Amino acid sequence: MLTNFQKEKISHYFRVVLDQDRNGVLEEEDFKEIGESLCTMWGYKPGTPNYDRIIDNSLTSWKTFKSYFEGMDAVANEEQFIRFYEKILAPGGEKLYKKFVLRMVRSLFDAFDLNKDSVISVDEYSDMFMCYHIPIKYSAKAFVKLDRDGDNYITKKELLHAINEFFKSKDECSPGNWLFGFWGDKN
Repeated sequence: MLTNFQKEKISHYFRVVLDQDRNGVLEEEDFKEIGESLCTMWGYKPGTPNYDRIIDNSLTSWKTFKSYFEGMDAVANEEQFIRFYEKILAPGGEKLYKKFVLRMVRSLFDAFDLNKDSVISVDEYSDMFMCYHIPIKYSAKAFVKLDRDGDNYITKKELLHAINEFFKSKDECSPGNWLFGFWGDKN
């Protein structure tokens, strides 16, 4: 069972990051909007291979969520979203969680590691905040918290650690809580 704090983080992920039109329901259009935001930020025009790749990746993310929600009356509201995480974070859900998290790490790196150097710089991380409409004023502090070794880059290993902390940690001081913005600094 998720703690109230974990539910708050997952609600934040739902409301701030994914529900782009803020209507309380995840829909294909929300994921397409994320893809279009990325394309606009990077100057990819409709009909180009880069544009098509980004939109396809975004829609594949939607299809992943949709396949789960179809079994729940196809309603991807915040309550159902939290239930999705309760299921994949519960004992027995490890395989689905691992599949989901590895896809998330791959998606974030594919989308934001623009120079393909296998690390995310502070500028690339700030791009993520802008794309998802997360208040940018928290991006630098979040980046510092997630850059565990202090080398000014977030590696795939550091991102995986942050994602695991964000979804699994019950500790309000875990740096991974900052993955998608401000959660109140307990340190």
